[in-house]
Amino acid sequence: MLSAENEGESAEHQRIVKALIQELKNQGFEILNAACDGYEPCSEIESSVPDVKAYNRKKEFVIFGSANTCADLANEQTEVQFKIFSNRFMHKGKSKGVAVPFCIAITKGCENLLDDCLKKLKLDRKKNIFKYAF
Repeated sequence: MLSAENEGESAEHQRIVKALIQELKNQGFEILNAACDGYEPCSEIESSVPDVKAYNRKKEFVIFGSANTCADLANEQTEVQFKIFSNRFMHKGKSKGVAVPFCIAITKGCENLLDDCLKKLKLDRKKNIFKYAF
C-alpha cells in the first residue's frame, strides 16, 4: 500500500508525465508509449524504463522522456537513467548515428536541482538533453 507521501509523489509524477506528453504532441511527435493511462508502458532499455517514448515519422527518430519530481533528482536510479538515455544513438533510418533526444520534465521550481544533477553527472553540456519544468 502506498503511503500518503508516495501517493503525492505518484500524483505529481503522473501530472508531469501528462504535461510532457502534451508538450511533445504540440511539437508534432507521435506518442508511442508512456507511463500514463491510455498508453502501453515503455519497454526497458539497459535496465531503465523511460516515462515517455515518442517518434518523429518525418525525421525517423525516437525521443525518450523522463518525468521527475524534486525528490527524484536526489535518487541514484534517476542518475543512472539520465546517463543511459542521454547517451543513446539512433540505429537506423534517416537519423542513424544521431544522438537520441532526451527530454527531462521536472516540477516547476526544481530547475536548479536538475542543473546541479546534470553538472554532477557531467551531462550539462550535452546538446541532446531538453529540459522542461511544469
